[in-house]
Amino acid sequence: MKRSKDTFNRFVKGDLNGKRSGKPRFKSVRRYRTFSIPQLKPGCLTVTANPHRRKNGSARRDIAYINLPKVGQVKLIYHRPIPERFTIKAALVSHKADGWYITLTLEDKSVPSLKPPEIEATEENSLGLDVGLGRGEAFALTTCATNRSLNSANASPLQTASDGEIEPIQQHYRNSEAKLARLANRKDGKPNKSASRRKLAKKISKHHQKLQRKRKQFHYESATKLVSRDEQVFFVENIKPGNLSRKNKPKQDENGKYLPNGQSAKSGLNKSINDAGWGQFLSILAYKAAKAGKSVVKVKPHDTSQVCSCCNRFEEKDLSVRIHECLCGLIMDRDWNAAINIKRVGSCILPTIKRRKRSRKAATKEAYTVP
Repeated sequence: MKRSKDTFNRFVKGDLNGKRSGKPRFKSVRRYRTFSIPQLKPGCLTVTANPHRRKNGSARRDIAYINLPKVGQVKLIYHRPIPERFTIKAALVSHKADGWYITLTLEDKSVPSLKPPEIEATEENSLGLDVGLGRGEAFALTTCATNRSLNSANASPLQTASDGEIEPIQQHYRNSEAKLARLANRKDGKPNKSASRRKLAKKISKHHQKLQRKRKQFHYESATKLVSRDEQVFFVENIKPGNLSRKNKPKQDENGKYLPNGQSAKSGLNKSINDAGWGQFLSILAYKAAKAGKSVVKVKPHDTSQVCSCCNRFEEKDLSVRIHECLCGLIMDRDWNAAINIKRVGSCILPTIKRRKRSRKAATKEAYTVP
């Protein structure tokens, strides 16, 4: 009830900034997959030891029940014990493909609030990170006045560090597209509202849930690997993946006929962006860094891949150009060059690069040095 009221208030009055949301649509009971319980009574969770033993003699999992308002006693799998002195304040019940889950919010007033650490970034204790999708090549870095020895190690990086280290991306959805297409074709061939159709739909949902969990596990492993390094400050791109994966605006002529707008090519890029999960990775990295006493700083990524990290020369290049080649002799991977520039912008070595207006004649203009 509260969620519906808040939705209508945002539609009529708007939020704190005055922005109004769209008109809320009707949602049936089947469409509500989560409901929140803002307050639980003390002692709502009861845990008793399981008297039965396994065949090898080991103890079984404890038997636990939770008392939910207007629902009653619900049995749950008590897989993680609640720490001492913590009290249960709220709960979030969600329905997923493989069953029901409950998330408990705990509170301990003796625990101080976490404050972000204040660390002064230097050349030695900082690292720049550039997230990407394209095919990357690692090169041996030498002086910018000489030619590079190309030591290519082909990979598709999720993130490239300013020291040249890359983390290969795990395209979970791309690797499972064929299997999901076969299951969808089988489901479409079944009669509507039949039991076999529902079983296949549930199977597809479980497979999507498996991909989601594999992606999240990969992000946690990548963030842990970064946090375990000696660097204390991580400079990342301040990006919004939701805006990057938007559809192109339709184009119409004078007669109202729709013209090609490049959405066919953009759809594949949007799919890869959503499969990479940049937003989830950066949020997990910020959480892991704060837990380890380190900090994550977001910087503006405008044209960081267009500026040379050696001589500050700006030269516009297309997204398909994956190698950065400058007149000063610097030849390196595009994402590596961007990661170095991100670190320079975050360390105030290079001023924030302002976004330039794109024009058709921009490619013919001579390159110039960033002031």
